[in-house]
Amino acid sequence: MSSRKRFAVVAAAALTLIAPPLGVKAADAATTNTPASADKTYTAAEVLAGVKKNSTTANKVNSKPHINTMTRSQNVNVFQVSSGVYAYSSSLAVDDDGSDPDPDPDHQGETTFQDSNGKQLAAHHVPFYVLGDDCYDRKSPCPHFFYKEHGIKGRQFALMFYKSKVIGAIFGDTQTGNDQTTSDNDSRELGEASVKAASSLGIPSSGTTGGVDNGVTVVIFSGSSWVVNGANSALNANAQALVQKALDSLGAGMGL
Repeated sequence: MSSRKRFAVVAAAALTLIAPPLGVKAADAATTNTPASADKTYTAAEVLAGVKKNSTTANKVNSKPHINTMTRSQNVNVFQVSSGVYAYSSSLAVDDDGSDPDPDPDHQGETTFQDSNGKQLAAHHVPFYVLGDDCYDRKSPCPHFFYKEHGIKGRQFALMFYKSKVIGAIFGDTQTGNDQTTSDNDSRELGEASVKAASSLGIPSSGTTGGVDNGVTVVIFSGSSWVVNGANSALNANAQALVQKALDSLGAGMGL
C-alpha cells in the first residue's frame, strides 16, 4: 500500500467547468464497448479536450471531493466522460513501491496488485496509477469514487495526460485504507503514480523530491477487456500498445 507523505507547495486550483451537461452519467456501464470509427484516428489533444468538455457537474461521480495528494487541497473530482470511462485531474506524487529497490525511506516492497506471474509490480519499470484502497465513508454507494463500484480491477488500463504527452498506465497500487495507519494519508486521495509513469510523462521521478502539484489527467477504461496482462518486463510495452486504440475508442464514444 502506498504511504507517500506530501505537503503543499502551491495551492491547487479547482477545475473550471464551462460545458453544458451531456448526460453521460446515466449510462454508467461497466465497460467501454463503443468501437472507434474505422476512418477516424484521434490525437491526444483532441481526446483530452473532449475529456475536459465532458467533465461537467452533471457527469460528476463523487458527491464529496477527493484530496490532491501533493497539495492536500480537497478539490479533485471524478467524471464519467463516456460510457464506462472515468477521468480526474490532480497531482502526480511519485510512488516507488514494489519489487524495484529504492533509496526512499517510505519505499515498501509490495504493491496492491501484481503482474500476471504474481510478482510485485516494479515502479521503475511499470507505469501505474494509484486509487483509494477502500470507501473512506464506509457507505454504499460511496460518496467518493471507489473503484470496486465501477468495474475497475487490478491492472486496469488508463490514459495519462500531462502537457503534450500521453501514456498508457495500469492500476497498480492503492492509497491507505481505513484499517491502515502507515501514513497521514487516506483513501480519499487522488494524484499518485509510479516512478515509470512520472518519467514517461517528463515529470521529476524521485520518490522523495519528484512529482508535480497539478495538471495530470488520468482516464480509466473500466471492464475486463481493458485489463492489461503480462510480466513486469512486458507491462509497459503492453500498456503503450493500447494507447491509440484507447484514444480512438474514447474519441468515438464522446462523439468528437
